[in-house]
Amino acid sequence: MDKKNSKIQEVIETLNRHQKIARVVIISTKGSAPRKAHSHMIVTEQQAFGSIGGGQLEYQVTSICRQALLSVQKFDREVRRFALGPSLGQCCGGSVSALIEYFQQSDLPELGKLKQSAILIHELDTNKFPYEGTQSLSLDAKKVFQEQLFQKKTDLFIWGAGHTGREIMASTKSLPLNRYWIDIAKERFPNSMDENIHVIWADDPTRLTANFPDDGIHLILTHSHQLDLAIIQSLLSHNRFYKLGLIGSMTKKARFKSQLSKAGFTSSDIDKIVCPIGVPEIKGDEPFRIALSVAGQISNWTL
Repeated sequence: MDKKNSKIQEVIETLNRHQKIARVVIISTKGSAPRKAHSHMIVTEQQAFGSIGGGQLEYQVTSICRQALLSVQKFDREVRRFALGPSLGQCCGGSVSALIEYFQQSDLPELGKLKQSAILIHELDTNKFPYEGTQSLSLDAKKVFQEQLFQKKTDLFIWGAGHTGREIMASTKSLPLNRYWIDIAKERFPNSMDENIHVIWADDPTRLTANFPDDGIHLILTHSHQLDLAIIQSLLSHNRFYKLGLIGSMTKKARFKSQLSKAGFTSSDIDKIVCPIGVPEIKGDEPFRIALSVAGQISNWTL
């Protein structure tokens, strides 16, 4: 799994486009809450990016930020506590404490120094911070919030650039993934695609498996059952993956199980293969439905 410091970079990129911004981070929760600690959003005078849970909570926080942005002249921070009950028009029943930080373009040099930091220490006002009764692993007795800046990303390898592969790439765009797309020829890929997709083509894709990072998710859905089987065998031989999925029916799974057994793989090896792929709640065999189902499964795997 790769890590990328996207939080600070997002602040810098947004601040380059706006004179002032507010950044909101959930620092603690109690009881039921729409999102957990470390969820964040950025608010400008006209726009908002990210989410801390939507609904009235997000509406109220956005209003607070925009009102403050009208007068704030330098870096500042405050902590607000919100009860998620009828008074806020929410039914969660818990509470959320949010840290709001206000940035000017003059703060860009200092923000640039934080791009390589793994943890950001926020020193909070102990007189204002509503600490009692909250629950957070990120708060210590001195009321300092330690924020993990790196966002974990999982490596996703899609083997096959057919219709289903294309739909899966479209459906996984917003998930925390480093996406790799593999097939036997360059012309099998679409002419245009997201720039953050790593495209790889090789006459014999099985030779690639030993060179990929450990702990990736591999989904096998090429144009050929024979190639699917060869890739599965190569991946099982190296045994360096997190999840290994194979598109197909229970019949295909049984056929592959028989062939893999004859090739010398044990039952424990074969049981690592997830087939069919996707969450069972989403029915249908159209590529876009399969892709939505698979995206849901990947989302669960990367939580």
